[in-house]
Amino acid sequence: MMKFSFQHRAFYCYLGMSVWICFLITVVYKYMSVEEDTVALKVTQHEYVSKTDSKYRKLFLRACNPPDSIVRGSEAAVDSDTWLLQGVLVVTRHGDRGPLTHLRGGDKLPCDSVPVSPMLKSYEEFVLNASASGRAWWVAAPGPFHNFPSLPRAAATHCALGQLTPTGVLQMVTVGNIIREAYGDKLGMENMDLTGKREMGGVAYSTRYRRTFQSAQALAWGSTRSAAAAKEAHSVSFCFRHCACQAQHALAKKISLQAKHRLESHPAVKELIKKLSKVLFESQEYTDADVVRDALLAYMCHDATLPCTEKPKKTKKLSLNKQKKKFRIDTVPKRNLLDIDIDTLNMELDYINQLDFNNEIGRKARDIIGRYDKKPPLDFDAQMEREKLLYYQQRYMDNIDSYDDVVIVKKNLDQDFNFPNDARMDTDFDEDYKEPTPENTEEFCIKKDHIMSVFAYLEWSYKQEIKNIHNRRRGLLIAYGLIHNIVQNMIRIISENKPKLVIYSGHDKTLQALILALGLSSYQHYNIQYASRMIFEVYRKRDLRDEFKFTKRRAIAQDFYFRVVYNGEDVTNKLSFCKNKQNVMMKVLDAIDDMKVYNTYLCPIENIVRFIHDDYFSGFNVSNFKDACATYGSGNHVI
Repeated sequence: MMKFSFQHRAFYCYLGMSVWICFLITVVYKYMSVEEDTVALKVTQHEYVSKTDSKYRKLFLRACNPPDSIVRGSEAAVDSDTWLLQGVLVVTRHGDRGPLTHLRGGDKLPCDSVPVSPMLKSYEEFVLNASASGRAWWVAAPGPFHNFPSLPRAAATHCALGQLTPTGVLQMVTVGNIIREAYGDKLGMENMDLTGKREMGGVAYSTRYRRTFQSAQALAWGSTRSAAAAKEAHSVSFCFRHCACQAQHALAKKISLQAKHRLESHPAVKELIKKLSKVLFESQEYTDADVVRDALLAYMCHDATLPCTEKPKKTKKLSLNKQKKKFRIDTVPKRNLLDIDIDTLNMELDYINQLDFNNEIGRKARDIIGRYDKKPPLDFDAQMEREKLLYYQQRYMDNIDSYDDVVIVKKNLDQDFNFPNDARMDTDFDEDYKEPTPENTEEFCIKKDHIMSVFAYLEWSYKQEIKNIHNRRRGLLIAYGLIHNIVQNMIRIISENKPKLVIYSGHDKTLQALILALGLSSYQHYNIQYASRMIFEVYRKRDLRDEFKFTKRRAIAQDFYFRVVYNGEDVTNKLSFCKNKQNVMMKVLDAIDDMKVYNTYLCPIENIVRFIHDDYFSGFNVSNFKDACATYGSGNHVI
């Protein structure tokens, strides 16, 4: 046996080695297959993340309009050898701001981060130099903007409600710089006077909100390297003398109901909005997609980490008993606004400002204060509240024969301010405080996909809104005062050669109504970004100068044309009253890229004059603003 074993030792050795080699080959092959699958999975995941990030980036650029994406488009893109620029009128939305509603942890959002920009730094130095010896001249005189800060103030919170941010200031300076590049040499903006002493230079209008006033100043400095003595517009719509209209409110109710039904028809989106609302808001849930959108922009536009639901903390349940309710009533009793002593109000507001609103009692206190103060403007701090109260009291005294109470004055002046917190139900101050319902303990985190879903739904919703007949009619009523003022200034430019520059510093609602009234039909135009701009350019032919000189003929409306540029896009031929053969079309080179050639249009000014005077209310079967409001409000209008 030993002999046999030794003779076959080589055979057994080869057999063992063969088995071992086969085992190694099998293991290595299996390992390579697993690694290959893992790499393939990683590549697939990477591609998905890249696609998501790419879509989110496009959404960010569309929604937030960062300063470096604001560039010159077809502004002043006409044949300058043939056409002479006479003046421009600019309607803008304010720049980036904080959210309009209290967000959970919203005070920690980095809204106050300052972009690195030499242009922004130069503007800040201009404001500081003008304020070195006291108030800057444009806020020193008595008036609605007296003592308004020209720059966003450093607040106790990083993200103040509704306040313009440093990024918003830079956006508006950038828009002003585009205006300067496009029209500066043609209109002599270097020496333009915006002080309000002479209108030969220009004039600026702003609503009585800090964010629009500060935006107007930033735009004025960007375009003329000076500030502007702004005039107040009493309404978001810049309605001037054509404001009160009951039909607007009747149409608004129809539009709101239709929007609610649209959301109801998309239960998945509604459920998502409800979940996002629980994460975003402190005190109450919102089912309005636009309110949630505004809250999401606070995170998107300031590069903040998307939030998750907070895990509930075990705290002792608190209740507000009758004794505490009695304390509330005793400390803040009901009063008529006209009887309020300002010094007493100041002390009460100072006490309120010292409360800690971050704990449970503070949240309940804020809820109670919100019930008592039924419709507070969202973007004024305590000092601005005091100033506005005085302002409304003075308005009451000026109109004592027309109004019964200062509250009615406020409603008449602010009737079309329709911000989210204004929509809450008016409740009695003595009503029992209701404990919040227990929250779901399941953690939910907001993701980029959620944001893109909400914005995709809203884009679809905007497409429905811009085609909605009720919305278009409401837009006509709201924007009538603004378009009427624009046409008046155009006629002044024709007849008096002034003003050269008119600025309307407004809101998204300002531009939405204007877009509807002008007949633009793209939802992308209706979706208003921060720092959006609509520019009306007024021209006449150069060769008419000699004709006026030798024949002594005065200029008439037929000699002048205009064009409309919205965020750099020429939309003149898309206006409802400029789609005829009277338009002048020309091919021009792009101001930035010499290789790019595109068509640009000029529309006769008499078209917009005829539109505002003869055709504006044809859809209402009446001829004037008053009858349009009354006829529609009476229910006799055929829809």
